[in-house]
Amino acid sequence: MARYLIRRLLLMIPTLLTVAVLILTLLTVAVLIFVLVRVIPGDIVELRLVSGGSFVTRGVIEAERARLGLNKPLWQQFVDWMAGLVRFDLGTSMWTGAPITHEIALRFQLSLQLAIMSTLIAVAIAIPLGITAAVRRGTWVDYTVQIVGVAGLATPSFWLAILLLLALLTYAHWLPPLTFTPLWVDPRANLLQLIWPALAVGYRYSAVTSRMTRSAMLEVLREDYVRTAWAKGLAQRVIIVRHALRNALMPVVTVIGLEFAFLIGGLVVTEQVFNLNGIGKLFVDAISHRDYTMIQGLMLLVAGVYIVVNFLIDLLYVWLDPRISYG
Repeated sequence: MARYLIRRLLLMIPTLLTVAVLILTLLTVAVLIFVLVRVIPGDIVELRLVSGGSFVTRGVIEAERARLGLNKPLWQQFVDWMAGLVRFDLGTSMWTGAPITHEIALRFQLSLQLAIMSTLIAVAIAIPLGITAAVRRGTWVDYTVQIVGVAGLATPSFWLAILLLLALLTYAHWLPPLTFTPLWVDPRANLLQLIWPALAVGYRYSAVTSRMTRSAMLEVLREDYVRTAWAKGLAQRVIIVRHALRNALMPVVTVIGLEFAFLIGGLVVTEQVFNLNGIGKLFVDAISHRDYTMIQGLMLLVAGVYIVVNFLIDLLYVWLDPRISYG
């Protein structure tokens, strides 16, 4: 009994250390976000009251700063912000006065759907092309896939979006609607609005993924167990899908996950081209307005998305390769 208690007490030490490191990491991220936001030049109060050319007394400016809490010392502003985070309260926007969670929720559904659609399109294009290029290495098929991939890497998604929009306007007389239609309200209108930016983003996304798929497949196809499968006379489809592809998907899944996390807040120009009011546009508006609380909330959202995506990637690793153990 005594040995058991001692062993359990010793096992508590790494657990407590892990929790302490996690808390320290989260605190470091919060401090960096808070400090970097405050480094941005400009003052939201002056932008709101003076940018239009109107004359405002210094007393009015100071009163507005006091109302927004900007007259407090930085350490006290940080403590107030962290106290709100503990209560799952991101605060209110300094520019609009609306709750941060409400402002983000209105746009997150659009950016999330666009990221999911772009990812599905990219995977549907990239995986078959990457496998085909690897299996037919050195042939015209391989060279064609590589040319398509290099062209996708060299083509900015927003430029392709502009070409798509010009083509739709010229030949189909279609312009993006002024308002976003949720999927559950009108699926046809929603998909018609988002399919074009998803195609523009998905093409570049697929270029990165297809090249990674090709490289990973070429590496796996050189393994001894694959040559053994060929020697045993197994069908090509069985060798490629069951033996090679599953082992080659490890780096591909990593690329797909990181690109998906980037799409949540990184489609600023593409959203502007198709008149989409998503997270990317909200980022730009918050920075141009020096809306500190909004920027902090958005940065926490992006950091949270990356953390969740990396967690899901780790789970996929275990499913793809049962030899991996996190015990």
